[in-house]
Amino acid sequence: MTAYKTVALAGASGSLGAVVLKALLDANFTVTALTRADSTHTFPSSVKVAKVDYDDATSLASALQGQDAFVSTLGYAAMQGQEKLIDAAIASGVKRVLPSEFGANPEVSAVRQLPVFAHKVQVEHYTKEKVKGTSTTYTLVCNNEFLDWDLDHNFGVDVKGKKMEIFDGGNVTFTATPMGFVAKGVVAVLQRPDVTANRVIRLHGTGITQNELLDMIQRYTGKEGWEISHTDTAEREKQGYEILSKEPTNFIGWAIPFLQCSIWAERFGGDFSSNNDNQLLGLKEMTSAEVEEVIRSRV
Repeated sequence: MTAYKTVALAGASGSLGAVVLKALLDANFTVTALTRADSTHTFPSSVKVAKVDYDDATSLASALQGQDAFVSTLGYAAMQGQEKLIDAAIASGVKRVLPSEFGANPEVSAVRQLPVFAHKVQVEHYTKEKVKGTSTTYTLVCNNEFLDWDLDHNFGVDVKGKKMEIFDGGNVTFTATPMGFVAKGVVAVLQRPDVTANRVIRLHGTGITQNELLDMIQRYTGKEGWEISHTDTAEREKQGYEILSKEPTNFIGWAIPFLQCSIWAERFGGDFSSNNDNQLLGLKEMTSAEVEEVIRSRV
C-alpha cells in the first residue's frame, strides 16, 4: 500500500483543522478543503476548495471523488453528521477515513461510557461496520489533552488570571499533546497506510502531572497571587451526570465535567506514556525544553 497523495479535509478552518491543513501542505499533500456553501473563509491558494451540502449525499460524494484519504477535524456541534461523510467516502472509493476522534483513548471502557463521547463511539462503530467488505480503511487518532489549546482557552488553568483547578491531588500523570504534534501524527498516519489501517493510534506529546505543569508556569509568573482549588474527579463526574439529568440541553454545563475527568482522572487511562504509537509513526516525545516553550509563549 503506497502513501496517499490526495486528502479531503473537513473542518479545515477550525482550531485543529487549520494546523492539520498546514502540516498536510508542508508534507506536499494535495488538499481539498470541504466547506459549507455560505463559508467566507479564505484558504491558501494551493488548497482546493469544495463547497458542499453536508446533508446531501450526492454533494459529498462528488467532493470526495478521487481522494485517497478523508480527514475530519470537525468540532462537536458539526460532527453530528459524520455518518453521511463516511458513507460518501466509501461510495467514492476513498482509501482511508479519519473520523474526528482526537481526545481520550476510545479503547478504554470508562471513556466509552462517558456521555460526552457518545457520538464519537457511535461514529466509530458505524465506521467499522461500514468499511467491512470495502476498499476503505479507517484510523482513529487520539491524543488525550491539547496542551496549547487548553492553555489558550483557560481549560484547567488560567495562566493570565493565575487560577488553577487541581484534580485528585494533582499527581496523576496525563498525556498532553499540542495541536502541532497531533497534526504531525495525522501526516504520519497517511504516510504509513499499511501499519495504521483499521486501528486506534495513540499520540503522546508529553507525560506531565498538573502539579508539574503548575510548577513550570509559576517559573515565569511567580507563585504569588495564585488561586488554587482542589477537586475530586469522582465528585466532578457526579456533577456532570446531575447537570445532564436536569439540563440536557446545557451541553457546556455537563460536557466540561466529563472532559475534565477523561483527561485528569487516572481511571480514564489518559496517560499514554508507556502505550503509544509515536515510534511507529517516527515521532519523538517532546523534550522538557519544548514543553516549557509551549508554556513560556503563553505567559
